[in-house]
Amino acid sequence: MAEPLLRVKNLKKYFPIRGGLFSREVARVHAVDDVTFEMQPGETMGLVGESGCGKSTTGRTILRLIEPTSGEVWFQSRNVTTLDKRSLRQLRKEMQIIFQDPYASLNPRMTVGSIIGEALVIHKLAKTRREREERVVELLETVGLNADHLRRYPHEFSGGQRQRIGIARALAVNPKLIVADEPVSALDVSVQAQVVNLLEDLQARFGLTYLFIAHDLSVVEHISTRVAVMYLGKIVEIAPAKELYTNPKHPYTEALLSAVPIPDPAIKRKRILLEGDVPSPINPPSGCRFHTRCSLRVPSCSENEQVLKQASPGHWVACQVRTGVAAG
Repeated sequence: MAEPLLRVKNLKKYFPIRGGLFSREVARVHAVDDVTFEMQPGETMGLVGESGCGKSTTGRTILRLIEPTSGEVWFQSRNVTTLDKRSLRQLRKEMQIIFQDPYASLNPRMTVGSIIGEALVIHKLAKTRREREERVVELLETVGLNADHLRRYPHEFSGGQRQRIGIARALAVNPKLIVADEPVSALDVSVQAQVVNLLEDLQARFGLTYLFIAHDLSVVEHISTRVAVMYLGKIVEIAPAKELYTNPKHPYTEALLSAVPIPDPAIKRKRILLEGDVPSPINPPSGCRFHTRCSLRVPSCSENEQVLKQASPGHWVACQVRTGVAAG
């Protein structure tokens, strides 16, 4: 197997909560808690889970848009978490992000040409203004837009077109890894399919690697090579996409998949309803974080921290009931 493009090891991000007279730290939000995974060049890793589970924070911490509390992020042979500002800026050319909201992620005071060309200026990838404009036009055409869009402003475009502009901006510096942070969740369903197909075409054309963050499992199934499922700051299952959708092991994954609508009315799927609410990330449950809502729990689930165990080749699950191995 080839050397991984990205290795995330024991990544943690805690946000302090301050209060009192001297604004002391009184608690912490455990947004990302001990996340570990690897990505091979050219693959698409889907990262799924309900809102607030830490998916977007994981993606932004990997890129050091948010500083990690602890852990390591290795991009090829470089430890991203220890790089100084100058080295990190050089690495930005190889690691880019597509933001969730195409309305908020584009500066309304800048033309499309300036938005996409800004990275070319920062990284000195275009020597002259003409060269920069030619590159921007090339990028616009690559993502399905016209050359005459160059001098327009973001408010003149639809949501799908704005997201294509965001994709062009990410492609401007020829990256190897793109973190796609819920890139289609704010778009209409018909436009979602167009953008997902565009991302697949770009991946085949430029050899891109995607970390595709989403809460819509049907979108992830279409684009992903492997899928990681997150719950309350932890990854509870990682498997090849087809394997995860046909043979989920973790009870939380089963519950998520049971909520995905099936277009054929003749096929009936038993809906799994979870008990209670999602616990607070400020004070997460002891042991397995899912045990408070799990129908398969046993007494030791609340005592033992669950770590990923291999249930079958390439299929990792953090559940002692399903793997038959008690952690701790």
